[in-house]
Amino acid sequence: MDEASFDDGPRRRLSLRDQIDCVPVYVVWEITLACNLKCVHCGSRAGHRRARELSTNECIDVVRQLSELGTREISIIGGEAFVRKDWLTLVRAIRDHGMDCTMQTGGYKLSHDMIKSAADAGLLGLGVSIDGLEPLHDRLRGVPGSYLEALRVINDCRRVGLSASVNTQITSKIMPQLPELMDVISEAGAKYWQIQLTVAMGNAVDNADVLLQPYELAILFPLLAELHLAARERGLLLLPGNNVGYFGPYEALWRGPDRG
Repeated sequence: MDEASFDDGPRRRLSLRDQIDCVPVYVVWEITLACNLKCVHCGSRAGHRRARELSTNECIDVVRQLSELGTREISIIGGEAFVRKDWLTLVRAIRDHGMDCTMQTGGYKLSHDMIKSAADAGLLGLGVSIDGLEPLHDRLRGVPGSYLEALRVINDCRRVGLSASVNTQITSKIMPQLPELMDVISEAGAKYWQIQLTVAMGNAVDNADVLLQPYELAILFPLLAELHLAARERGLLLLPGNNVGYFGPYEALWRGPDRG
C-alpha cells in the first residue's frame, strides 16, 4: 500500500539507480498490531499486540539496517502506531539515521501534546484515516466519536506546523458521500487525500457488505476523476492507492506528471 506524500519533491521518488539496485526507498512498517479502534474493514485484524513484537532495541536495529539498504522514508503504522510506548523513540531513531519519518493513524486519542512531541522528535507528516461522514466513519471504525477525533487531529497538526493528509477506504456505502467528504477534508486543511479500495482481507472478509461490487467501479472511477479536478482547484491533491487500477482512461490524470 502506498501512502500520501508530504513534500512537493518527496525523497521517496525513485531514480533509475534505485530501480536497478532494487533499493527499498520507501518502507511502510507495522510496528504493532495493538489498536484502540475496532474497524470492520481492518486488513490486519488489529486489536491486540502480537505475542512477540520486536523490542525497542530490535526495532532500532531494523532502522539501522534499513538505512544501510538505502531507505529514505519510513512510514510507521499499526494497528495504531502511537499505542506502542516507544513510538517517539522510533521516530527519533529514524530521523537520527537520516531518513524521513511519517505516520498513518486513526487519530483516536492522539492528543495535541503527543502530536507536538512527535513533531519535535522529527515526524514530518501525519496521515489520518477518514472513511466517510460521521455516522458511516464511526460505524466502520467501531468507536463513536472517532470521526470528530480524526478531524481534531488534522486541526492539531496545523496548529503545530505538521503536514497532514487524509486516507480514505472506498467501501460500498461511501460513494454518495465523497463530494461532501472532499469539502470536509479541504476545509480541515489537509494537503493530500489518498483513496484506496477496501478489499476482501482481514476483517472485511467477515463484513462483505462493505465491499464494492465490480459493476460499481464503472461509476466510481469517473466520479474520482471529477473529484480530482475539483480538489486540485482547492489545493488538495487526490491520490489513488495502488489497488485503484492502472492503465485506465484516467491514468494520466491521476498518476501523470501534471497531476498536481
